[in-house]
Amino acid sequence: MGERDKLIEGAKRCLQERGYAHTTARDIARTSGANLASIGYHFGSKDALLLEAMLDATIEWADRLQHSLTDDAQADEPPLDRFESLWRRVIEMLDLHRPVFVANIEVFAQAERQPRLRGELADAQESARLELADWLGDEAHTVPEGTRRAVGSFYLTMLTGLVMQRLIDPERAPVAEELTQALRAISAGASAAPFGV
Repeated sequence: MGERDKLIEGAKRCLQERGYAHTTARDIARTSGANLASIGYHFGSKDALLLEAMLDATIEWADRLQHSLTDDAQADEPPLDRFESLWRRVIEMLDLHRPVFVANIEVFAQAERQPRLRGELADAQESARLELADWLGDEAHTVPEGTRRAVGSFYLTMLTGLVMQRLIDPERAPVAEELTQALRAISAGASAAPFGV
């Protein structure tokens, strides 16, 4: 493993153990076994390294999730049953990899004051929309691109909302059965006039 890869792995460990705000360049160098000056050489700054490490950890989580969903996929299930089993697996994976999402939230908060970071996160978010549509949607490639993006946006909204709720209050955060119940009610029009109309 080269110096650059060692730094990314060390930064990922620091993000999970210490969090974004409490990780120093010295922490990363010590954890990775790399030279402190190599952070600047390879990444330009500690913040750039932490962003790359966070994105890398998130991609690893997404790959695990995709494999898990693919392994558990039941194409012959009714759509709402499939929806429920998919979101049950997503919730299990969120809980299993909680430190990744704590680090994500800490990094996202930095985007307000760092335009470059905001741009990189926005690009990653746009890619995630289409990937989620492909992983979680039925036959996403056969629908128009705008619909595919809308489906992915819906799933990304659900995912980010679940992350926040499970980080804050895992005991009362929604479970897959509740999400399915809500989708069933919304689809049936049971939540008519949601804005008090």
